[in-house]
Amino acid sequence: MPKNTVTFNLHAGRKIGRHYVVEALLGNGSEGEVYQIREVDTGIHRAAKFYYPHKDPKRHLPVKHAQKLNTLRRCPIVLQYHHSEAVTIRKKQYVALISDLYDGVPLDLWVSKHRGKRLSPYVALHVLYNLVKGLEEVHALKQYHGDVHSQNILIKPIGVGFELKLIDFYEWGRPNSEKLKQDIGDSVRIFYECIGGKKYYAKLPPDLKHICAAMRWDTILKRFPTMSSLRSHLESFEWSTML
Repeated sequence: MPKNTVTFNLHAGRKIGRHYVVEALLGNGSEGEVYQIREVDTGIHRAAKFYYPHKDPKRHLPVKHAQKLNTLRRCPIVLQYHHSEAVTIRKKQYVALISDLYDGVPLDLWVSKHRGKRLSPYVALHVLYNLVKGLEEVHALKQYHGDVHSQNILIKPIGVGFELKLIDFYEWGRPNSEKLKQDIGDSVRIFYECIGGKKYYAKLPPDLKHICAAMRWDTILKRFPTMSSLRSHLESFEWSTML
């Protein structure tokens, strides 16, 4: 946390606007803090994000993020945004974004609980495929995430598959090719980390090395210039060895 950053430090039981009560801090990042809250009238649990004043002195970020989430509201990988809520904290006005509360766990934490703190190639491929399919829909709407990493992905195993949710969408300005390619490279990097990173790379089968490309950014983007091309490759490549 940067020096002189003012944290919200909201305690359990604290009223949020007219309708909600704080239950717990879920996490914090460079932009702000996210809390689990409860709707007083219905008992329904939600999530509320507050933005640090030093990162957003003019309170533009809640508006931009709400607009982006509304654009992406039909993408299954995106948590559903509900509304904004005006909140007074220590005599200052803030805007909190209220969204669904998801019971998945951060991907990095989930991976750390596996043997060797890494996933088998087969499982990692399925995680990558779910991530890529989700981001493909985001890109189709001319949007981007901008900061895809394993702490910004929530995962919940369901049956023989996985459900993923992306959180903390960044707003780096208008969508362009560079921002879309950043999401592609970040997705491959997550896969690379899930299967053990540099320590295990030399022992990977050629099929997986082809995807990771030794994390050479230019090679990755040459092979997979769009999220759709990466998804298509994952659906069609023939394994040269058992994973």
